[in-house]
Amino acid sequence: MGLENDYNTLREGTRDFFELHLRNILNSAYGINYVSTNIDMSFPKIGAEEICLIKIKPSSQPLFTEIRNKQGNKIKKFFVRSGNSSPELNVQEAADFIKNRF
Repeated sequence: MGLENDYNTLREGTRDFFELHLRNILNSAYGINYVSTNIDMSFPKIGAEEICLIKIKPSSQPLFTEIRNKQGNKIKKFFVRSGNSSPELNVQEAADFIKNRF
């Protein structure tokens, strides 16, 4: 489908502004250090459509996702990629995984 519809939702409908917006979201969620060293973005064309290709390198440290619960409070969660799913780990599972992985 390409990025045209995505570009049209932004104040400035350009690839540069799209990348800046996306990087700002990622920086807020995961920190500038992680994003600048582990995430590569490119904008190849498939036919006439421009897409955003994001390559994510493995982290050398555990990375927690901060979300808001139903009450609006920020909480941190830990997810692991397993095949084509990303299950959330409970505290004990996360501790075991972190101990073995890092």
